Amino acid sequence: MSVEQIQALVDGLAARLGRAVLVDDRELRLVAASQDFGDADPARVWSLLHRRTRPEDVRHEEITRLPGPGYVPENPELELWQRLCVPIRCQGLLLGFVWITDRFGEIPAEKVADTADTAAKIGLLLHDRLVAADRDRALHRDLVERLLSRDAATRNEAADEAADRGLLDEGGNAAVLLVRRTRADDASPGEPSAGDPRAVVLPDIERLSRDHPGLRALSARWPRRAVAVVTGRPGECLDRSVRALADELGKAGPWRVGVGGPVPGLAELPAARRQADIAVTTLSDTGVACWTELSADGLLAQFPRQLWTDALLPAGVARLLADPAAAALLPTLSTFLDCAGEAQRTAARLRIHRTTLYYRLSRIEQISGLSLRDGRDRLLAHLALRLHHLYGTPALPTDVEDPARNPQRNAG
Repeated sequence: MSVEQIQALVDGLAARLGRAVLVDDRELRLVAASQDFGDADPARVWSLLHRRTRPEDVRHEEITRLPGPGYVPENPELELWQRLCVPIRCQGLLLGFVWITDRFGEIPAEKVADTADTAAKIGLLLHDRLVAADRDRALHRDLVERLLSRDAATRNEAADEAADRGLLDEGGNAAVLLVRRTRADDASPGEPSAGDPRAVVLPDIERLSRDHPGLRALSARWPRRAVAVVTGRPGECLDRSVRALADELGKAGPWRVGVGGPVPGLAELPAARRQADIAVTTLSDTGVACWTELSADGLLAQFPRQLWTDALLPAGVARLLADPAAAALLPTLSTFLDCAGEAQRTAARLRIHRTTLYYRLSRIEQISGLSLRDGRDRLLAHLALRLHHLYGTPALPTDVEDPARNPQRNAG
């Protein structure tokens, strides 16, 4: 399918109507737009700048059920003028929409019919594009699965094919991006239905990667996850570019994004995939986790969650986690330990006075019985806090005695 063919149809229709014509795909992403005839409202200007139409502007759920040309009424609150909407269909499939601003309902019936005929021609082209996209997605998924195979011969064959097709670079470093829905979505039974917030389409990693010079991405998508192999040109630093791409993905929807690598070449991709898997498990909500930034969490995250759930905690640690003041004390202790026990740096990071910090640390020692001047107690506290951060609060005993009121060792 040639985008130029659709653009030619749009330009021809606009010239015959003397009005601006815009075509979106079925997900309201811009496909083509004609020249402006001075009939663009603020909502249309926003659509052109962002290359998509906001669903709330055009009553998306309603227009998907239109059997033929219809009107979206004016909405002053959204700064939207009345516009003609012509659904684009082919073989019973809804493929997109033709939009024409018609604030005062002045388009005559014969020109509405002309618009419908043009929409039918565009539908044939969009259908061809849909078929080609499905074919490309199947190819890309197959290549990604083979690139991540544990069999070296399978990986090498897939790497040669990806390079021959110009999909990935040879000779440079490679990384793996794993995109998953949030854990709340993962726990929900069944597939998301239309209208469900979980039905938000997973991000197009390959398209987004084109905005980052030097990157090439090859992705495979499923309903709840996406995996992408990303390469950079030989000699270029991949870390920052991949991190920027991951941050963009993390902001694109309710996703958890794990980054594995970079690794030296496509042969090491299975290791990068495992790193990405581990990284994404450290996220309880939307966000980005990179293997290279995990430090000790990269090791702790490899232990089964059930070990923490069933852990027999030292009594002092259990008291601290269960204390009513834990919401303030635990972040204080975590920051203190992350700062290697430097009070001045801890207070600055927490934006509290050092007197407040010393009071909180004293309360932590009283409640837990730990001595923050003892290396073993610090290690115990740090491990417990990191596991608590990764896996949440474990099943605490209900018979934990009242907090200790002396700073002597009473953690066990």
